[in-house]
Amino acid sequence: MDARQFAAGMKTLANEDEAVQAGRVRGERRRNARRRVDFAAYESVLERNAELAAACGACVCFGQPHCPDCGGEGKPGWQVPDASLFRQYVAPVLGRLGAAQDEERQHRHDSPWAGQSASL
Repeated sequence: MDARQFAAGMKTLANEDEAVQAGRVRGERRRNARRRVDFAAYESVLERNAELAAACGACVCFGQPHCPDCGGEGKPGWQVPDASLFRQYVAPVLGRLGAAQDEERQHRHDSPWAGQSASL
């Protein structure tokens, strides 16, 4: 092998090393971008959980026994709910439940068996 072939071989190795390094950098960038997206999604869930807890008057742990903030006491109703968050998150559910109960009562009232007791 002469000096030119050796130099060409070394250049190829250098290019391969650069390509490998560039690939590692691109992969690391992709992983970091994914982590940022995952962290942003995680933060969003934490924020929503905190809002729902406040709407229910609960600690963000919802009463888990080893919570350093509430010591496990922070179940819904533990403190006064945040009124605006209650209206946003809880009131629509209560409204839906009320409508469902009204429909159920109406259905029982319309039944041919309404008002009759079962006797054997």
